[in-house]
Amino acid sequence: MVDTTFHTLSALFALVSGTAAGLLSLLFWRVLRESPFGTVIALLSGTMSAMIIYHVVLFLVEPNILLLDTLRSALYTVIAIFLWLVIVTHQQIDSSVTER
Repeated sequence: MVDTTFHTLSALFALVSGTAAGLLSLLFWRVLRESPFGTVIALLSGTMSAMIIYHVVLFLVEPNILLLDTLRSALYTVIAIFLWLVIVTHQQIDSSVTER
């Protein structure tokens, strides 16, 4: 069984790192807003922070509840949208390079 102090510290560390990833993604998006690369990196950081928050919730509550199933489904949807946007961005960059 996991020690309570270790359990609490790891949950706090995960929450802090997830929040930091979310804030960094917003800052990066504000700097490179017009760039497709900036959008992809911001979406990646946002997805990573969502994954961290999901795992913290999974770590703190009982794993067989409807809330976690809903969060898991939403998270997989966000990951699918992220991958689709990466593919679209890659195609945009590739088409802009071939036009030159």
